[in-house]
Amino acid sequence: MDAEINCSVPKTVEEKFAQLISHLFHPLLMPTYGFMIIFFTKNYISTFTTVRLKILILVVTFIFTFLLPTINAFVLLKMGRIKSLGMESNEERVIPYSSAALYYFSLYYLFYNAEFPNIFKILILGASVSIVLSLLINFKWKISAHTIGIGGIAGAALGIIYRLHIDLHFILMLVILVSGLVGYARLKLNAHTPAQVYTGFLLGFFVELLLMIFY
Repeated sequence: MDAEINCSVPKTVEEKFAQLISHLFHPLLMPTYGFMIIFFTKNYISTFTTVRLKILILVVTFIFTFLLPTINAFVLLKMGRIKSLGMESNEERVIPYSSAALYYFSLYYLFYNAEFPNIFKILILGASVSIVLSLLINFKWKISAHTIGIGGIAGAALGIIYRLHIDLHFILMLVILVSGLVGYARLKLNAHTPAQVYTGFLLGFFVELLLMIFY
């Protein structure tokens, strides 16, 4: 999870653009975007998945991976457990990250018991593992959850190409371009150092890629 969006009011056009990118590609939205990529591109998984099931997966995924963690963050803010939704300090992130991991693993459990195709399970499992790793790293170092999220999409796309032989090469190039924009945005808003941005991307990328290949 990443509620690390800089809450200060952007002063320049570049800062406003960076803020917009940070909102549009918030890490909690990445699982939903991942399924949208699968469902709205031409591939055999999308073809053999009914419209009703697509809608169900998208809605449930959005609820568990975005809506519930976001509500939880607002509750913590109202209770005074966090000072802002930016969660600038590492200590503030422990509870939100932990609760987000719980929601993500709960969704994986639902998908597992529903006997969905493995690719659906892998996407959520990868996101869940990434959150846990981010939480553990957070105790010592501030890593960018934004780039973890978009890195996970890139890793999943490459893994799908390799494992399922689905042509997502254009999508992969587009995701890499977006990754650059997200990294730029986090740096422009002074939310992270370059090392935190690059490490976040590599973490998300390799978690999803390795799961896609070996799960």
